[in-house]
Amino acid sequence: MRHHCPICYEYLFDSLKDTTVMKCGHTMHCECYHEMVKRDKYCCPICSKSVIDMSMTWKRIDEEIEATAMPDDYRNRKVWILCNDCNDTTEVHFHIIGHKCGHCNSYNTRAIAPPVLPQ
Repeated sequence: MRHHCPICYEYLFDSLKDTTVMKCGHTMHCECYHEMVKRDKYCCPICSKSVIDMSMTWKRIDEEIEATAMPDDYRNRKVWILCNDCNDTTEVHFHIIGHKCGHCNSYNTRAIAPPVLPQ
């Protein structure tokens, strides 16, 4: 805890406010955590891992993707992603709504450049 709260930047070691440890292991003030969640921010501000159970949200995104057809030009396009929750890198089908991690089923992902293979 010898670091600053990632929200208010108060030094946690000297702080008299209650602190919490998120699922990812990072710490912040409880008050800052609750304010962050209240504002619909569900990722750690340090490592971007999900800080609450997002499985119901991922299920709703699955349903939305199922109901949203992609144009022919994009139907077979693939993209490389990095999952913020499990750190897996994989190639998935592109969709405008989101990209699902094949390892942990999270949509907390970001598109990345294809990996460079050693020659």
